[in-house]
Amino acid sequence: MKNYLPNIKSFINTVKSLINSFYKLVGLEGIVWISALIYLATFSNYNQNHFTICPLSNLGIENCPGCGLGRSVSMVLHGQFLHSFDFHLLGIPALIIILFRIFQLIRNNFNFYFKPINKGVNHG
Repeated sequence: MKNYLPNIKSFINTVKSLINSFYKLVGLEGIVWISALIYLATFSNYNQNHFTICPLSNLGIENCPGCGLGRSVSMVLHGQFLHSFDFHLLGIPALIIILFRIFQLIRNNFNFYFKPINKGVNHG
């Protein structure tokens, strides 16, 4: 049992390092966007009533544009493009914009945090 303890500590430190690097790479905004896309990609009970914080939905209004956009993006992520248009016409453009924003965050943070030390130094 004692022999495994350094391995467990090393594993925990490696996981902490990976999480810290991922946070530096995408930032809080990127984590929110990626989490939202993962939720929408795994969300499949769009026809069932469920708890929601949407004020329009809680007032009984069924055609909320925000909820429709979320369902539309979810349909795109499930590969059902025609159903996506039924929920909201801007689902595909919204997904493209979100993916571009995640790419932008990764590109900007990668250049800032992971810049090579010798970049721009003339060795000749």
